[in-house]
Amino acid sequence: MSLRASWHRWALTLWALVWMVAEMPGGAYSWHYFSHGSALLFDGAGANPPGGLHLYANYPSLQIGPFAFVCAQVLRSVGPDNGVVAGQLVMTAAGLLVLHTLERCVATTRPDLEQRPAALRRTLVLGGGVFLVVWESLAVHYGHLDDALALLCAVLAVRALLADAPAVAGLCLGLAVDAKPWALAFLPLVLAAPRIRRRHVAVYAAATVVLAWLPFVLADPGTLTATQYAIVNEPSSALRALGVGSAGTPSWDRLAQLVTGCGLGLWAVLRGRWQAVLLLGVGARIALDPGVYAYYTAGLLVGTLCWELLGLRRPVPLWSLTAFAGLHLAPGVVGDPSLLGDLRLWTVLLLAAGAMLVPRDRCAGRSLPGATPAAITDPALVVGDLHRLPERLEMTSR
Repeated sequence: MSLRASWHRWALTLWALVWMVAEMPGGAYSWHYFSHGSALLFDGAGANPPGGLHLYANYPSLQIGPFAFVCAQVLRSVGPDNGVVAGQLVMTAAGLLVLHTLERCVATTRPDLEQRPAALRRTLVLGGGVFLVVWESLAVHYGHLDDALALLCAVLAVRALLADAPAVAGLCLGLAVDAKPWALAFLPLVLAAPRIRRRHVAVYAAATVVLAWLPFVLADPGTLTATQYAIVNEPSSALRALGVGSAGTPSWDRLAQLVTGCGLGLWAVLRGRWQAVLLLGVGARIALDPGVYAYYTAGLLVGTLCWELLGLRRPVPLWSLTAFAGLHLAPGVVGDPSLLGDLRLWTVLLLAAGAMLVPRDRCAGRSLPGATPAAITDPALVVGDLHRLPERLEMTSR
């Protein structure tokens, strides 16, 4: 690709680096959770209370999946300050990989957009630009490795589905859940796969989740109660805007987030709008969450970009710009917590309604590319699917 045709990638990379440097002073606000949690997981069997496989039962505040702790342990071993800078660099690269992956999804599945490259680049530059501002807050200021991994894995799962690599798609969906449990809301993507591949995706996703979490449950059934950990219900949360005035997290809230997210995602798939699953899953989390952390917005912008680039016949960054203004810019100019809560809630509802109610003639193809009739049923062929992924990606990129 010529420099002229790829200028937007260089511009977005430079933009990400600028915001990474801007966020570094006072950054890594939450990294101590990952350094402490990974140390407890790998070296804390003798701690009081013990870590290891008792980690989640004894430290319920660590609402972080084991995959994220494994990655944090690696980063701690290769960088100073418990891997802070290494983590910030890796997560910054992950944000750029999210944009690159979405662009490759468009290039391989939307040949109609080749006639309108300016529209595609406009959405990538504007939507991707505001996404990177928020992503660097997640990656550098907060250092939330679990959210970064969950969102990256979800996008890679979309890419694998489009490349007809169901085993890899299932693996990526499972790893997203293994990084952050709320990523269960992305599982309706399993049903977006062609019928002949759905079981394949589901088995790999389920196996990946079970292998990561079952050892903790078997070692200490108290692991299951860790989901009841409560945080403060902030005055500016969308949950308060819905009329829930409890001081902390209601006992039903976490389950409600997952049920609502999965239900909306299933509805999107049934309506042929699978591209909105990520948007709806994260939107349900924000609408029903007592917290108002800025890094939540990064997930919403991943969802809006997926919808704008893959779901709309003519890509426009309207959804991304609306999310950025309503959730990221508004807290800097609006001082009334109640008004901020209303704005937070209605922004999410507007984005979700827009994706689900936009006329069908303005939507792109409503189903994933069909698979060949030769379904993979032999376990040897299933494993072979992983080895063939680079070849499939190369073929679809031509």
